[in-house]
Amino acid sequence: MIRRVQLNDIDDIMVIERQSFPIPWEYSIFLNICLHCGEKTSSKSKALFMDVMEKNGRVIGYAVWELDSSKSRGHILNLAIQQDERRRGNGRILLTHVINHLRSNGIRLCRLEVRESNIPARALYEGYGFIVSSKISEYYFDEDAIVYTLYL
Repeated sequence: MIRRVQLNDIDDIMVIERQSFPIPWEYSIFLNICLHCGEKTSSKSKALFMDVMEKNGRVIGYAVWELDSSKSRGHILNLAIQQDERRRGNGRILLTHVINHLRSNGIRLCRLEVRESNIPARALYEGYGFIVSSKISEYYFDEDAIVYTLYL
């Protein structure tokens, strides 16, 4: 089941975040999103969303994305699956959920950045149809980012 994030999800999210990324997002970032019930509007056309994937009553993954309806663009900021739930199709299910949300809001282009060394994530995005559009040197301070784009 995929649903909007709730405040009581934050501890599970932080465990997954720390398992998944060498430089994890800070607790305060997730707290801010949770305090806005997973939907934070910054202007008439810009909004940030966060949903979690739940299995047997526990959070096993999450996604954070933003959309800009004035430019018809979406940006996936963070997508992670708990370590023992990877390679079971959960990442693809969560990614499909985000893409469907973007499409239903009239978004025509989605982008994201991924560590150059993150081969499993890159395989997920490329398998979904994302194409490499550029590279950003030292985006992650210690590593370059590959920028992916998907036309919806």
